[in-house]
Amino acid sequence: MFNKKTKTMKNKFIVLIGVLVLLIQFNMQAQEYLPFPQDSAVWYSVYSWPDPYPPYIYYYTYKYEAKGDTIINDFEYTKLYLYLTNDSDNKSGYEGAYRIDIENERIYFIDKNDNTESLLYDFSLVPGDTIFIQLDNMPESFPLVCLDTSTMIINNIPHNSYFICSYLSNGTECYTTWVRGIGSLRMPIETDWFCAASFEWMFDLTCFFYKDEQIYEWEENPYFEGCIGTNVGIEECENEKSFAVAPNPVTGTSHLVCNTSNNTMFDYQIIDVNGNVLQSALGVQPDDILIQNSRFSKGIYLLRLYSHNIKKYFSIKFIIN
Repeated sequence: MFNKKTKTMKNKFIVLIGVLVLLIQFNMQAQEYLPFPQDSAVWYSVYSWPDPYPPYIYYYTYKYEAKGDTIINDFEYTKLYLYLTNDSDNKSGYEGAYRIDIENERIYFIDKNDNTESLLYDFSLVPGDTIFIQLDNMPESFPLVCLDTSTMIINNIPHNSYFICSYLSNGTECYTTWVRGIGSLRMPIETDWFCAASFEWMFDLTCFFYKDEQIYEWEENPYFEGCIGTNVGIEECENEKSFAVAPNPVTGTSHLVCNTSNNTMFDYQIIDVNGNVLQSALGVQPDDILIQNSRFSKGIYLLRLYSHNIKKYFSIKFIIN
């Protein structure tokens, strides 16, 4: 009887230790993302607005990357860079720097165009709290109101979320969601822009990475799959269905197949999921556009075409196996 009880207590003790270890690991993992990523973070945000021609919504993707630190006014800041992933010129540059006040759960930002620090996030807010944001490029401060808080499970980790409303005296309103450890679900420096959504245009966070691990993806994305999208631009003369990569998936060498004459000239780019241009050429004929499996890693890629004849862009997804 003694041995049986001892064995039972030992088993319970082992189970208890296992649960405690899991809780400690889970808590450490959750805390790693709070209250805001200090470095090695990447945000992808799609900027969309109405267009009078098909497909009636135009968009491109911003990539924000936190990397490196700097000292400003005796405080340590994290530098933030912006990359326009759909820009053939690969424009990029320093956007500003932010610092984290861990004790007060606030994040402050200094824009590249001025030297004044502004409040970017306050993760101590509770429903009903109102704070006022003052930006150098705006004549008036604007209120930011926490309407509600909740918990979101992202990447199997609970994150505190905040439903936020901002508005100006002229009636302009903006509603967004903040997520502790990620930032706004529109763009990381949304507050510095006042509003990342209006009746004319909108930003939406498509993906967030921390230390090369994908933490968040916008599953309801109506424009494209994954983190980065290039506007397809469906046209009346030559639509996207007139183009194909064959065979697709690419196992050896694939070709561009299209319903155009060989006199049609194209510029093209092959773009990976991170927005990097891996292969390109200007002024080539369709038969000269080849995709060789051996030149790429396994994954999903985008073939972006520009037709010299009708001066339009087209995009085709293909897979490397």
